[in-house]
Amino acid sequence: MPTGLFYHPDFLKHEMGFSHPERPERLTAVMKFLEEKQVFKKGSIQLQKPQAIQISDLERVHPKDYIDLIQNASDREARLDADTRTSKGSYNAAILAAGAGIKAWQEIQTGSLENAFALVRPPGHHANEQSARGFCLFNNISVLARYITATVPDSRVLILDIDAHHGNGTQEIHYEESDILYLGLHQDGRTLYPGYSGYPDELGEGTGKGYNVNLPLPPGAADRSFMQGLSALFPPIVEQFQPTAILVSAGYDAHFRDYLTGLQFSADGYFKSAQLIMEVAKKHCQGRVIMFLEGGYDLQALSESIYNMLLAMSNQGTPIHEKAPAEDSRITKYMSTLLRETKTLLKPWWKLRQ
Repeated sequence: MPTGLFYHPDFLKHEMGFSHPERPERLTAVMKFLEEKQVFKKGSIQLQKPQAIQISDLERVHPKDYIDLIQNASDREARLDADTRTSKGSYNAAILAAGAGIKAWQEIQTGSLENAFALVRPPGHHANEQSARGFCLFNNISVLARYITATVPDSRVLILDIDAHHGNGTQEIHYEESDILYLGLHQDGRTLYPGYSGYPDELGEGTGKGYNVNLPLPPGAADRSFMQGLSALFPPIVEQFQPTAILVSAGYDAHFRDYLTGLQFSADGYFKSAQLIMEVAKKHCQGRVIMFLEGGYDLQALSESIYNMLLAMSNQGTPIHEKAPAEDSRITKYMSTLLRETKTLLKPWWKLRQ
């Protein structure tokens, strides 16, 4: 079965103003690159169009008055916070972005697709139930997670967030839930937006305690630390949690060429991470993986990194190789301490090798 790539030209009609990093060119650059690589001619990756989400499905996360606010803001081309504004096409793009994941899940359920990548904008992981922020309007990945748990009996969803910025909106939405687990690897919030969240001691509350996991990487962390952290936490937690599906907030602003963050990942690192994600998913949830585009603002890095992850998802082709900057030895030492302390915090809920 093929990998589905969900894209719609209406995503380009969402505009946030001149020189804004979250711009339509992000998607046009990726699509041009994928077409040049002829990925859609080989049959293992299929281009698919999403459908606008049903409002009742959107309301599983966002209340109706907030949905109406976003629609009205789009009509007025209003600014929603210091970083986030709307244009006439924003609401339509946002309901298509939120609907992409549900359409992808339905195609996976019927056996038409093996897995899927939602090449969408606006992104979603900073938005919570009633706040648009950090370039995000609706929380696309949370909408799908709640859809799955509402429609599949006894289901569980693991959300893996690898954007350089902590997925504060996603964490807030699911902080008291045990059927949706959040696992985030991101740049330390003391050095990057949103700043106030994403620390190891944020473990969840109530029945959700132990189901919220954060690993904040230091600036300068490259592929070695990324894969060290991912390999230490992701496979054993998936094995014990046994999710119905794995959803990935796939941000590429951790790439060493991206100008918004201080992480140093490479396209090689993204390929290896996707290989690990798919290997674990095939073992524990029949390969049911849906990735959502979040950040990533250097057009070349974004295009090459998505291409590499699609190759890993579809098990085809030769990835683009590039060498990540070398890590400072102090980062290697810091990561060992960070992982040890994080595993100690998680010990009441998860069996992790020290």
